[in-house]
Amino acid sequence: MKQLARLHWSTLAVSLVIAACLLLIAALQFLDTVTRLRIIREGSYVELSSAIVWLAACVGYTFVARSDMGQIWHRATLLLLAGLRELDLHVRFTGESIFNEDTYFHAGISTGYRIYSILAIALIVTTVIRTVLVDARPLLTNLKRGERLARLVACALGLLVVAKTIDGLRGRAEDLAWNLPWALFELAESAEEVLELGAPIMVTVAVIVAWQQRQQETS
Repeated sequence: MKQLARLHWSTLAVSLVIAACLLLIAALQFLDTVTRLRIIREGSYVELSSAIVWLAACVGYTFVARSDMGQIWHRATLLLLAGLRELDLHVRFTGESIFNEDTYFHAGISTGYRIYSILAIALIVTTVIRTVLVDARPLLTNLKRGERLARLVACALGLLVVAKTIDGLRGRAEDLAWNLPWALFELAESAEEVLELGAPIMVTVAVIVAWQQRQQETS
């Protein structure tokens, strides 16, 4: 009975998050351009909310998995990096992205920022590689088994994939000379930011479910 109740709660949470994202995307289309951009532009309400939720998920997961953190540190680090990415720390200090080669070769970039960029890239690469090596196969296996946590993580990844797919739609359309309606670009712009908020909420739900499972195991 407890398992069924927990399944119902997590499934309901996923449904509510997706529904809320769709409603917010639709609502944004009824706002004037200035107000809409004030809500979704870089560094504004939606992006800041995404960062807060990612960082909260990181703190929550660190608490839940603290006894195993020596082996699964990469998961908490991944959540931390996602939150810092939403805060634009990769371009925050100089306006040059740590992923831009000019950061490492341009004479105007300070040595300190270059060192920061190299360390950040090293941490990102190490975390991603370890995540793929350690978690990719178990995630697929658990998805096939229909495990709750795997489904929640897959939902979060799905939202991120959709968000990144529609990111920069306007630029790609211009490059390919596609004559698409302007309203579609505005919809894609809103959807990208909202879905990037939905993903950390999904992850937070997964962290809560993981905590519930830990509590059940220790009781």
